[in-house]
Amino acid sequence: MDRARGAAPAIRRAGSLALITAFLAGCASSSSSQGTGSSPGTPTASASPGLSVPGTHKATARYQITAPVSTVVIVSHVGNVTVTGGSGPGASVTQQVYYSKTAPETTRTVSGTTLTVTYDCPAQLVCGVAYTLAVPRSAAVRVTAGAGAVRLTGLAGSVTAKADAGLINATGLTGASVSLTTRVGAISASFSAAPTAVRASANVGAITVHVPGTTSYNVAADARIGKTTVSAPQSATSGHAITATTDVGAIVIAPSP
Repeated sequence: MDRARGAAPAIRRAGSLALITAFLAGCASSSSSQGTGSSPGTPTASASPGLSVPGTHKATARYQITAPVSTVVIVSHVGNVTVTGGSGPGASVTQQVYYSKTAPETTRTVSGTTLTVTYDCPAQLVCGVAYTLAVPRSAAVRVTAGAGAVRLTGLAGSVTAKADAGLINATGLTGASVSLTTRVGAISASFSAAPTAVRASANVGAITVHVPGTTSYNVAADARIGKTTVSAPQSATSGHAITATTDVGAIVIAPSP
């Protein structure tokens, strides 16, 4: 389920080059009332602020997934991804599409209790989808993004987020296991409960991790070019591990404010 179908890497890169700057700036989305693709749930459509790329078509659609969901997989090539933990047991998906010629084919598939959300783009200059999801708080969440910011809020399950180019911002996490990776872009993560295992890795970008100061952590932090500051309590024998690495950028591991 965790794969994109159809569009070749070269096609996705073309769309990325056209939209990467706008998405990394956190542009809002969309307009004309339409949704694309087949899915469980019933779509509704509404207008929203547009992305200022001349000649780009825009549309927003919302889908309600009524089936119980325990794992959420999101594969996005170009576009911001926002995931918020809620009461469940189902999920809601808001998709904001951008395209210069042909609308992307979006899919929302439920297999067992796993919801997979992704899309394919025909060859064209501009094509992308921004996603906003509300999911069960306890759900395991896996996000793979090409170009675009990833925002995660209020999640209690395991979290894995990977971005080629984009900021990753996670807040209010209470899950035991979190892995955040970006090639280009900063990582910021804050925890409301002490995690068991945190991995944060960037090629170019700063990393900031805030954890409850009532627990000690086994910290391994390495900034090849940049300053590393660890003020969170540390213990080499702790069962709570934090690993943070960046090639270029500062690392801060600190108690939650």
